Amino acid sequence: MKTLFYINLIIIFTISIVGPYHAFINFEPAKDEYIVVKQGESMTRTLDNLVKSNILDTIFFKVFLVIENIDSFQAGKYKVEEKNLKEIFLDLSQGNTSTHKLVIKDGANIYDVQKELENSFLDIDCFNLNCIKRQTPFVEGILYPDTYFYKDSMKASSLLQASHDRLFNTVSKLWLNKPPNNPLKNINEAIILASIIEKEAGNNQEKPLIAGVFLKRLTLGMRLQADPTIIYGLLPNFDGDIKKSDILNKNNLYNTYMIKGLPPTPISMASLSSIEAAINSVPGNYLYFVANSKTSHYFSKTYEEHLEMINILGLNK
Repeated sequence: MKTLFYINLIIIFTISIVGPYHAFINFEPAKDEYIVVKQGESMTRTLDNLVKSNILDTIFFKVFLVIENIDSFQAGKYKVEEKNLKEIFLDLSQGNTSTHKLVIKDGANIYDVQKELENSFLDIDCFNLNCIKRQTPFVEGILYPDTYFYKDSMKASSLLQASHDRLFNTVSKLWLNKPPNNPLKNINEAIILASIIEKEAGNNQEKPLIAGVFLKRLTLGMRLQADPTIIYGLLPNFDGDIKKSDILNKNNLYNTYMIKGLPPTPISMASLSSIEAAINSVPGNYLYFVANSKTSHYFSKTYEEHLEMINILGLNK
């Protein structure tokens, strides 16, 4: 009889403990989106930062650590929102720190990238890309546009360097198959032209056509006359309106209405499709193009045809 009594007592005790234990490890604290575990911080201190624990909670916590064979938490920033204590404790033990993303958009410039960095969780050890060990003589247009994921407090320079190396490797491989009659002299010129194509094109399909126009103009010694280059030369103070004085401004080194050939540097980060258009294209049949919608252009072989289309579109008013 005594044996049965003790068995029942153990069963009752176990049931009375198991329920609260599971309630503890499944509790979702979520008073903040993230929790920061400092280097050298005790595991009990971390528990206290998550919940106002009592003696029983502390016991349950230690039982959980034994069951899961956890002997330490790793320092870092962790997302705790919509997670229970069990999930959080496992993240802390495995070092699953929060992951963030930095988006480098097609057509972004160094000023845009700097704003993205300042709004990120990166350790900003770089200003306007001057930290990069670059393989180009310029700092603009030297990143590969993409979405980059990183852990909290990662150095910005590390992420940006990887992006630059990726761009240069991509351009270098494409350059090996450049058509002989493409007049670009080197990789730097390819990156510069790609950045202009990026800002001019309304869609990816017309990028080779735009590349063909600019390549033909370079071959003939004509000025590129690209509005986006003027705008870049006016940054960061451009007011959104290109004036006649801007077009006639000879002091703007990016004013391709005044200077011959390519501008001194890229004017944006170019997408892969723009880079491919710059390198894979050849001088085309067209010399002019004008926007005939928000996402496309009309291409002309002669200046007379170009003027006629401008008149049809009502752009001469």
